[in-house]
Formats: sequence, C-alpha cells, structure tokens
Amino acid sequence: MNTDHPILRIKNVQKYFPIYGGVFYRHVGDVHAVDGVSFEVRQGETLGIVGESGCGKSTLGKAILHLHAPTAGHIEFEGLNLEGLSGKPLRKIRKEMQMIFQDPMESLNPRMSVGSILEEPFIIHKGEHEFDSYEKRKKEILRILEEVGLPESAFDRYPHEFSGGQRQRIGIARAIALKPKLIVCDEPVSALDVSVQSQVLNLMVRLQKEMNLTYLFIAHNLSVVKYIADRICVMYLGRVVEDAASQSLYKKPMHPYTQALISAIPEPNPSLKKEKQVLEGDVPSPINPPSGCHFHPRCPYAQEKCKEETPALCPVDGNQSHRVACHFAEEIFAKAAQKTAD
Repeated sequence: MNTDHPILRIKNVQKYFPIYGGVFYRHVGDVHAVDGVSFEVRQGETLGIVGESGCGKSTLGKAILHLHAPTAGHIEFEGLNLEGLSGKPLRKIRKEMQMIFQDPMESLNPRMSVGSILEEPFIIHKGEHEFDSYEKRKKEILRILEEVGLPESAFDRYPHEFSGGQRQRIGIARAIALKPKLIVCDEPVSALDVSVQSQVLNLMVRLQKEMNLTYLFIAHNLSVVKYIADRICVMYLGRVVEDAASQSLYKKPMHPYTQALISAIPEPNPSLKKEKQVLEGDVPSPINPPSGCHFHPRCPYAQEKCKEETPALCPVDGNQSHRVACHFAEEIFAKAAQKTAD
C-alpha cells in the first residue's frame, strides 16, 4: 500500500436534497444527507465508511462519483478538481472511478447477457483502450470472468441464471473491466449469505493487491469493515464523528456512538460476557437535524455545550491518524474503560 499519495481528497462536501410542497410547490426545506464531510484516501488503501442506515454513506459515495452532484464542497481526484466537470471530461475521469452496487440483481440489466453487460464499459469508452474489436473485447471479458471465478459459459447467460454471490462477482467484473484506480463499494456483501460474504471479500482483497486498487468500502457491518479496511470513518446523520486506523478504532473507540456500534458486534465466545451500550431514542430527521452535535439527543454523556456548539474533528492526544468529533471524548473514553475494568 502506498500511503504517501492521496488519490482522493474531499473537503466539506455537502449533499442536500430539496423538498417541495404546498399549493405552489415551493422549496420548503432540505434533506441534509451529507453535511460537511472531509477526508483523504491514499492510493492502494481501503477506507471503510460505517454507520446506521440513513446516515449518508451511500449518498456520499455517489456524490464522490458525481452520480449525485454535490451541493457544496471540494472533491479532488489525483489532483484534479471535479467541480463543474460534465460530458467527456467527466466520462474520462469515471473510467478511473467505478462502483460496485449493493444489490447485484437490481444493478444488472436482466435483458442483457453477461457478455453484453461486461462489454458495455469498453463500448462507452471506445478509443481509450486497445479493445477496438469484438474479438478483442470478448477475449478480455473471458479473462476477466476467469479472474473473478466465473466460467467461460457465463458469457452467454443472463443475470437471473446466477446465485447472489455469482451476480456480485459479475458486478465486480464490470467494475474492474477498465482497470480503474478507485472503486466505491456500496455495501457489496450485505445482501449475501455469511459464507458467500467471505468468498467475495477474499476476492476483493486479492484483486486489490494484484491491481493496486483503492477502495472506498461502505458498510453497516463493523465486522466486515474490520476485516477489509485500513482506516475507518464513522458517520452519523451526515457527518463524520470518528476517523481512525482500523485497529486503533476497535481498541480505543473515542466517540460514544462508535462505542455503541462496537458493543453491538456479536461475540462468538458464549462464555465471554459483553455489556451492550443501547442507544436511547431514534435517529433524528435529516430534514431538521439537531443543533450542535447531531448525536447529543441520544448521547448519555451530553452536556449543554453539546447542544450549542458543533464539535470539530480533532486529533486524539496529538495523533493525526485518529480524530474524533466530541467535546468530551477523553473523559467519555476514561469512563467507558473504567466501567469495563469494573
């Protein structure tokens, strides 16, 4: 992994979806799906994005790829500012930035054979690669099918003829067809059985090593993210509340929301008792998010300052690789550690 070169930089990215209503169908509000997210992803790295459903993970991934144009903020890929790009310039960049979708059945055209689905990227980006004839494209597609563990016979078959794991392999094959540098993985294994999940994750790890891929891995299962991610960003209601190296986050979770998520991970050892931190209340509406720290209505440690001031994402003990957005992170972690020791 080359940790010296950030391939992706995003700064204060926002994505608001307007709400219209009333007799005259006026703009009456916004859904604050992504609300000021900043981070860097280095070449060859896997950055995990985790959080509850509705926290803005998938929207963030689509905003980075400009499938949803960001409302505000700065997105930079390999030093190029993506703001305002459209048409051919954006298409050229998208060759280097691909996506693996959550539901392989919904993301694959049921009327197209696997061969036609995998041929599409080469046709769309015709002239930007050496596969200028059908024979060359078919040979390359057969090679890619073998790379993801599918037989040559899959070329003429249709998506409904495959299992969920096999369909996701087709989705992965489509994503790597043009040899991209960055792949946004939108919960790629959440719809699969546990046994199949491990096979697909191992495939993704192998492809990353062989092709020097960079992953933005979106998931809500922290066990999955722990296995594949080098770093993890924890999101809550459109904001990043903690950003750390994977091992550091699991050993020393600083934000109370992160602590609650980790405590909810099932323990395979039945003799080991682990106290779960149950969060009270529901996730607030992104249409009208709470003032100050978005998490304060559900936080057992919330104080008056949390309701009034938005905490910045700051280093923990001067460690720039571990940042947390909490006014009282050190005190909360000390209390949690003492409670565990007792």
